[in-house]
Amino acid sequence: MTPIENEKRPQPRVAVFGAGIAGLTAAHEFTRRGYKVAVYEANAKAGGFFRSERRQEDHDMPSEYSWHGMGPWYHNVFDIMKEIPFDETGSMYDKALSRPISFGLAPEQGKAAFDDTWLVNIKNMFRLTWTEVVRGSWLMFKTWTANRRTWEKYTQINAAEAWRQVLSEIPYKTWRSCFGPWIGSDWTNVSLHTAGQFFRKQLITRPSYDHQADAEGPAWKHGARSGWLLLRGPSNEYWFDRWVKYLEKSGVDFHWQQQLHKFDYEDNKITTAYLDSGATVKADVFVLATNPFAAAEIIARTPVLEKMEQLRLFRPLIQEGPHTQVSLRMAFAEKIAWPRKRAAIVVADSEFGLTLFAQEQVWDPQVSLGTGVQALLTITACVATVPGRLYGLPLIHCTREQFVDEVKAQLFACDGLNAMIREANDGRNLADFPILTIEVWHEWLFSPAGIQHHQPKWVNRTGNQQYLPAQATPVANLVLAGAHTQTDVDVWSIEAAVESGRRAAKVIEPQVKVLDQYKPRWLQWFWVVDDYLYKTSSPHVLFLFLGILLIMLLPGFFILL
Repeated sequence: MTPIENEKRPQPRVAVFGAGIAGLTAAHEFTRRGYKVAVYEANAKAGGFFRSERRQEDHDMPSEYSWHGMGPWYHNVFDIMKEIPFDETGSMYDKALSRPISFGLAPEQGKAAFDDTWLVNIKNMFRLTWTEVVRGSWLMFKTWTANRRTWEKYTQINAAEAWRQVLSEIPYKTWRSCFGPWIGSDWTNVSLHTAGQFFRKQLITRPSYDHQADAEGPAWKHGARSGWLLLRGPSNEYWFDRWVKYLEKSGVDFHWQQQLHKFDYEDNKITTAYLDSGATVKADVFVLATNPFAAAEIIARTPVLEKMEQLRLFRPLIQEGPHTQVSLRMAFAEKIAWPRKRAAIVVADSEFGLTLFAQEQVWDPQVSLGTGVQALLTITACVATVPGRLYGLPLIHCTREQFVDEVKAQLFACDGLNAMIREANDGRNLADFPILTIEVWHEWLFSPAGIQHHQPKWVNRTGNQQYLPAQATPVANLVLAGAHTQTDVDVWSIEAAVESGRRAAKVIEPQVKVLDQYKPRWLQWFWVVDDYLYKTSSPHVLFLFLGILLIMLLPGFFILL
């Protein structure tokens, strides 16, 4: 839009409810197109499930809601980061992203293994036989080459149970241990569909991304099969606080600790939004970018909305309940060396699905780790329903003290992890370093009734995939945003949140740019054929191709005879 056109056009108003990644993205896109945007957030700061905090009672130590990274298929994330200034020297994309981390699997007995090369390392990481490599890859490829079949059938199948059928016990347990830290949904509930979607993007995505040289080395590329990227500092300090500042300079008004309560609906439009504080909000466009649990309650307070297409999906969408993934920081008064730079370790035999990395390996040197802190491990427990080894209780029923005890026991017993630490620290184990303090993300409430959070988290899991709402609703001026809505990425993630925010803005402003995921032509042909086979209740397309191959080979076999 030209400046003259912008002057002639009345400035429409947009109210965004939720300052997580999706809400900030929607605000970003609307304000760039001349809208007057106001954002209302229930928390005291932006970031949603990607927030970080520094609290005096925790030695001013930075903490994060949970483990998070950015894969090579985060197209919309990287694109919008290029539009947000980090400082006067460059954008978020240029300045805030780390170089790739290395993922390693540390078994309780044996050495940690890393995915440094192709199939050989995958075999070693997961303790597979070559037969299991073939059988596991066949199952993975079945998810890639299905379309309607995976949406309707594989969404109902637990991924871990599917791989249990083709792997022996140790490889099976090792493989499933990666679902939490990699896919973001623990192995007890992640679907075969979601696992397939995730790994397809990770392994065959395009394009790759160019990154400039920095103090750590020359320019580099981030593409398919590359490691994941982290931020170079705490999430709010390195991303959200700067994004909010940029949006405020662009004219966006932020209202903190303001929770949406209900909408008024009349003549196919939202006329007014009411906040818990009693304040009212008027706008031309309303963006509902809260978590789906809050959205379901908000919509239910206006019964006519709850019956509408898309909006009526929220109740079944959340029926499986929230996802529990608890992070903690283990701060040490002494430096701990690591034999690898930027290594994230999955404790493969941990009941709680622990993953960890040393913050100081990734963060810029000037970032404070906290008062007296010389080494800082961020640890995330990704499995909430498997009993621990000390108390026989799953995470969801532990007290805070029991949770900390379980984490320490599972970490200290992992010889694969300790072998790495001994290698770089003159034979000392992790337990040999003095712990300054242990901090659990402060918003988790531990009680005999079970662990709870005031902001419950939703993720893709078996039983909820078919209820994802679209961004457009039957209400002319109400759009939805969030990683729980329909996106091309189709995996609950930072990328899904940004994509959804762009798609929400695109409903109102069709020129908004949305980057789709890479879908190679050869794979699309498989989808066409398998859709027909599935419609006719026929076997998977791969069995068809296998049958054709056998028929082609049979004449040669008889000639040899």
